[in-house]
Amino acid sequence: QVDECNLLLDCGWDDHLSPELLENLKKYASQIDGVLITYPDIQHLGALPYLVGKLGVQCPVYATVPVAKMGHMFAYDWYQAQEKGRDFQHFSLDDVDTAFDRITQLRYSQHMPLEGKGRGLTIIPYAAGHMMG
Repeated sequence: QVDECNLLLDCGWDDHLSPELLENLKKYASQIDGVLITYPDIQHLGALPYLVGKLGVQCPVYATVPVAKMGHMFAYDWYQAQEKGRDFQHFSLDDVDTAFDRITQLRYSQHMPLEGKGRGLTIIPYAAGHMMG
């Protein structure tokens, strides 16, 4: 939280799809004003389709161009692997598309002033140095 703005840093899940990891997300979903995704893997963005598709969160989502593009492909692949051979009800491919359509893609060092409760705050992504993202 920065002042009155509640930013969620990453929206990950574990490889076992542990439902208890979503309990805090459910509890605070209505208070989230923005989501920052920092890395294109399940541990950083795996619950984003659930957050947007099932919990109905409508806030802005921000990621760098590589994280958004690779994350979208990774989320598709992960969904198909989970769905194969079992009843997967947590979210759909439509939820994946909806979640990734919400992402504002940022270039490195691009200044992105926030709106609403985040007015006065600016997001500036920088390269981490160990992988694109």
